[in-house]
Amino acid sequence: MNIDNYLNSYLDRRMIQIIEDWQLGTKSDLSEISRRYRHVRDEVESLKTFERESKDRMDRIEDRLRILREHKP
Repeated sequence: MNIDNYLNSYLDRRMIQIIEDWQLGTKSDLSEISRRYRHVRDEVESLKTFERESKDRMDRIEDRLRILREHKP
C-alpha cells in the first residue's frame, strides 16, 4: 500500500470525526443554512407587512378617536 492509498483510507475511516473535531461545514450544513436563511427572510418580510398594516390601523383608530373627541357634546 502506498502513502496515498493509506491516507485516503485513513481519511475515509475518520472523516466524520475529523469534521466534528475541526468543526468543518459540509454540503448538507450549507444547504440547511441556506434553507433556514430563506425561511427567516420570508418571516422578516411577513413581520414587516404586519408592522405596516398594524401602524395603518392604529393611525386610523387614532384619527377616529380624535374626531370623536372633537365632536364630543
